[in-house]
Amino acid sequence: MAHALSSATLPPTPISSEVKDLINRIFHLVDQKDDNVGTILAEQIFTPDAMFISANGTFHGKEEISASRANAWKVVTFRHHMVDKVFSGNADGTDLVLVGRLETRTKDSDATKSTEFAARGVVDKAAAGGPRFSSYQAWVGNTSTI
Repeated sequence: MAHALSSATLPPTPISSEVKDLINRIFHLVDQKDDNVGTILAEQIFTPDAMFISANGTFHGKEEISASRANAWKVVTFRHHMVDKVFSGNADGTDLVLVGRLETRTKDSDATKSTEFAARGVVDKAAAGGPRFSSYQAWVGNTSTI
């Protein structure tokens, strides 16, 4: 599994290895063209009552997050997230802002496009099964052809 954080600048606030693993795992999953990704996100990445906001919409709770990836590959044929910087909004490293790049290709073009993105993720370290996002919201910015 390629690590989204491999070249990231991390904050001076310590980010636990479990939270780093959670970040790497969410990006690894959303970059996979697999019908089970939504269910895995709902069960292993998010808390049961989480809110997940992405380019595909707003999803609340396990049931909606399970269905969140249904249209993720209708236009896109390739997707790869790379996190450049992580900022922490609190002392325990659980309120995070991620800044990075998303490379994509679409069905109508073989050209790879690079899009800037930012995301805020709030981590519940006490969640059953280990740290989980209780809230995650992504924004996209400028796009250029590579």
